[in-house]
Amino acid sequence: MKWRIRDLLNPVVTRTLLYGANPFDLEYVLQKVDQIQVMSGKQIKVVWLGEWERKANHYLSYAQKSEERGNLISAREYYKMIAQCYYACYMINSDDIEQKREIYKKLEAAYRKTVSLRDTYVEYVEIPTVGGKIPAYLHFPDDGKAGPYPCVTTYSGLGSCKEELDLLSSTLIERGIAVLNVDMPGTGSALFDYGLQCVGDQLDAAFDAIAAYLESRADIDSDRMANYGLCMGGGYAFRASAKRAKTKCCVSLFPLFLNFADMDHIPIWMKRGKWAVFQSGEFDGYLDRMKSIEEGTIDCDFLLVHSPDDNWMTTESTMRLYDRAKGQKEQIEVDEKPAYVSEETIMHAMPVGEQFHWVKHYASDFLAERLNGK
Repeated sequence: MKWRIRDLLNPVVTRTLLYGANPFDLEYVLQKVDQIQVMSGKQIKVVWLGEWERKANHYLSYAQKSEERGNLISAREYYKMIAQCYYACYMINSDDIEQKREIYKKLEAAYRKTVSLRDTYVEYVEIPTVGGKIPAYLHFPDDGKAGPYPCVTTYSGLGSCKEELDLLSSTLIERGIAVLNVDMPGTGSALFDYGLQCVGDQLDAAFDAIAAYLESRADIDSDRMANYGLCMGGGYAFRASAKRAKTKCCVSLFPLFLNFADMDHIPIWMKRGKWAVFQSGEFDGYLDRMKSIEEGTIDCDFLLVHSPDDNWMTTESTMRLYDRAKGQKEQIEVDEKPAYVSEETIMHAMPVGEQFHWVKHYASDFLAERLNGK
């Protein structure tokens, strides 16, 4: 066989590790996948989902016991493990929309239990916008009573959710910054509960609504607000900063602009199929509907992190974004080769996921130095 079956899951594996899944749990599931005798996408899906579901149920029994006994630190961590299991399931592309919805709701429920048991204050909010609401979590670095706080809005890519953005917020909270993790149109609850799709007009409406909402809160310092995103969310962070002149700073990690990307390297599941259409509508004419997202320039401080091994966005394409930053700016080109590679195939997810463990600290310091007045 030219490829191992598990190689087909490389993009999913990087995202699963990115969200913090235990590597031994991951290897256990992959060994079950290795036992599949016939190259069958359906069978891979059945095994992957089934094994992660079993692990989630195992951790649930311990979460409930810990909670009953008042061992809330353990309960918090077990619920986090459950969320990581369902996140691994959610990353599998599937045209079974109801199954995707069910998996997401389990992920959402486990994550909500996790944040409810944290020492710091986390507020669930829904921001009204044209066509629906933007669900979000507003994380504070303490009990939420010492404001006004500097605040960073975080953005994820298509097919993701606000729960994934916990990986961006954690290092900022440690630095005394409030963080708003949002479900943009086409993701998470904005998609499943309110039917918001990832198209230019709904995204732009969301950027405006999020900025207005934060500016209306007395516990947020409107002069110290920033945007931060990875993958497609890196493009969102730039666009949100272009739309709000008062933005203090912006960070884009491995940004993806579909209008800039090499369409030959964008996988078919992002263009066709029920899941793609559910998130973004029909692909025909989609790039035209996303044209507004690439518009504008920014004057605030800007950090760009990119990789020449990202085969969705060439370095030349990424520099088009960098050239539109007119203030003080900095870039990091990651030259490490991705570890999870299937022959010549290097997905956008590999550079994003594999480098994030160290990039996130530099990015968080970049934001904190500017928002905390250093």
